[in-house]
Amino acid sequence: MSAISQGRGRTSIRAIVLIQSWYRRYKARLEARRRAEWKIYEKIEYASERNRIHLQNFLEDLLELGAELSAGGIDCSFVQRLQEFKSVSIQPKQDNISLASFEDFDVEDSYSGPRLTFPLSATQVQTLIDHFSQGGRLHARYVMQLLHEVRLELKTRPNIYRLSTSISKQVTVVGDLHGQLEDLLLIFYKNGLPDVTNPYVFNGDIVDRGSNSVEVALLLFACQLVWPTAVFINRGNHEDATINIRYGFTDEVQTKYQDTFPKIIGLFNEVFSWLPIATMIDGSIFVVHGGISDSVDLGLLDKLDRHKYYSLIPGSGNKAVNKMEQQQIIDVLWSDPQPELGCQFNNERNIGCFFGPDITANFLQRNRLNLLVRSHQVPIDGYCYTHCECVLTIFSASNYQFEGSNPGAYVKLASNGKPEIVQFCPSKKNLKPLGRQIFCAEDAALRSLRAKIAASKTELVATFSKMDPRKTGCVTVAQWCSAMESELKFDLPWRMLRPHLAELTADKRVMYMTTFQRATLQNSMENTFFPLPDASVMEAVYKNKEELEAIFRIMDRDNSGYISLDEFKECCRVLGRATKRNLPEAEIVDMAKAMDLNKDGRIDFNEFLEAFRIVEFKNK
Repeated sequence: MSAISQGRGRTSIRAIVLIQSWYRRYKARLEARRRAEWKIYEKIEYASERNRIHLQNFLEDLLELGAELSAGGIDCSFVQRLQEFKSVSIQPKQDNISLASFEDFDVEDSYSGPRLTFPLSATQVQTLIDHFSQGGRLHARYVMQLLHEVRLELKTRPNIYRLSTSISKQVTVVGDLHGQLEDLLLIFYKNGLPDVTNPYVFNGDIVDRGSNSVEVALLLFACQLVWPTAVFINRGNHEDATINIRYGFTDEVQTKYQDTFPKIIGLFNEVFSWLPIATMIDGSIFVVHGGISDSVDLGLLDKLDRHKYYSLIPGSGNKAVNKMEQQQIIDVLWSDPQPELGCQFNNERNIGCFFGPDITANFLQRNRLNLLVRSHQVPIDGYCYTHCECVLTIFSASNYQFEGSNPGAYVKLASNGKPEIVQFCPSKKNLKPLGRQIFCAEDAALRSLRAKIAASKTELVATFSKMDPRKTGCVTVAQWCSAMESELKFDLPWRMLRPHLAELTADKRVMYMTTFQRATLQNSMENTFFPLPDASVMEAVYKNKEELEAIFRIMDRDNSGYISLDEFKECCRVLGRATKRNLPEAEIVDMAKAMDLNKDGRIDFNEFLEAFRIVEFKNK
C-alpha cells in the first residue's frame, strides 16, 4: 500500500472517529435535556397533587363557613351545594342498587353497541374491545349492570389477594394506564388476553388523565368477571373519589353519561372502594401501587374494612374511618422510594412517605419476600429498579407527558421469580424526529415551569432582595439557583435551565427581575379582549386557580359547566348576607353581564377566570 493510500486511510479513520464523537456528544446533550424537562414535568405533577390536598382543606373551610351561616339562620341551596360538591363522589349511596334499577333504563333501538348478557363471555369481551377501539360507548344500562356485577365479585376478595403461578407458570403485572385505551389494547395484542394460563395483575391508576378512563375501567372489569382467577386489579391512588374529581375521570363520566351521571359515578366509586389493596405472588413478590412505610403491617392490611375508605385524602368528610387504618392504606398507595435511608413524610406529594433501602430490606425480610413491585411514578424508560433491585417500578402509560416522552412497560414474572421487562409504544403516524420531540417537549415544560415562577413572584423577589442588599438588581448564578430551589421547592438542574429563564450581565451575574419578565411574556397572546395584567395579577390567578375552580363548581348547581344568571344571583345573595353588604339585584345582573364576555347568557370557567384577572388588574 502506498504512503498516499495509508495517509488517506488514517484521515478517513480520524474523520469517522470525529463524527462518532460528535454524534455521541449530540445524543448525550439531547438525553440531558430530555431528562431535565422530564424532571420539570414530574415536579409540577407532584405540586399539582399537593394543591389537590390544599384544595380539600379549602373546601373544609368553606363547609365550616356554610355551617356558621346555617347556624345564623341563613339556609339556602348555596350552602347545601357546598356539602353536595364535596360529597357527590366521596359518599356514593349505591349500596342497595339492584338489577331492577337497571331495567328502568330502556335501550333505544338506535343503539348499535354491545348488548351485554350476564354472566359475560369471552366473546362479549372481544366485542367490547372492538367497540371501544372504534370510539364507541357502552349504553348506560349495561355500564351500571357491569359495575353492579363486578362489585359483587370484588366483595368476595380479600384485601391482599394471594396469587399462585403453579398452573400458569408466570404472571404479567401492568402498571398505571391512566385511561390510555390504546396502551391496554396493545398489551392485550402483544401479550394475549387473560386466561388461566395468562393471568394479569393491574397495579392501580387505571383512570384519570387519559381520555378513555371509562372504557379502560369497564374493559378490565369485564375481564375480571369472565376470568376471575386470572385478572386482579389493585387499587391505586387515583381510584379515589376525591382525586378523580380533580384529574378528569369525574368530568369524563359526566360528559359521556350526562343523564345518568350521579348513579354511574356513584357506582364507579363504590367499585373503587372494593378494589383489593395489594396482590401477593407465590408468597414471595408483593405487588402494590405506591410502596411501603416503616409502619406498614400486612396483618393489619389483611383485616381492615377497605370499603369504608371511599377517599383516602385527609379531611375528605368520611367520619367512619380509623386513622391508623387509613394511614396504612395511604402509605401503600401514595409512597415513593428514595435513595436515602429511613422513612420521611412525602413533602413533594404532601401525602404518603419516602422510604429508603433499609425500610425495603426490613419489610422484605420480615415478611419473607424477595421483591416489591410498584407503580405510581413515571420512569423515563417505563420501568426502573431501585434499592439494590429489590424494588421494581413499572409504568404502562406510554407518551405520558408528551409524544415520544416515554415507552410503556409491563413485567412478566416467571414462577421462579425472574422478571422479564417488556417495553412498548403504540405506533404513531407522522412522528417528529427525536430532536424535534425534545425541543417541543422542552418548550412545553418551560412554559409550565414559568407559570409556577409567576405564581411565586412575591416570595422570589423577597429572597432575591435579601441576597442583593445594595439593590443592584443582580445576584450570582449560585444565589439565583439557591433562591429558585428554596422557594419553588423543585430539585431541578437550575444552572442548566438558567439561560431559558433569566438573563446575565456582562460580568456573568443574573438580572433576577428578568426571571419574571420571561415568566409573563408567554401569556401575551392569551387575552384578546383585555390588556395583560402585570405579573402580580398573574401570580394571584395561578395561585388561586384551583380554589376558583372549586368555587365555580359550587356555583354551578346543575353541573352544566356554566353559571346561569339565577345561580349567580343566589350566590351573591348568600355572600351578601355573610359579608353584610347586600347588593341590589340590578347591580348583580350588571356584574353577571360583565362577566359574560361572549354574551351567551351564561358564564363559563374561562370567563370566570378572566373576570378575576380583570378585577385584580383594575385594582392595581
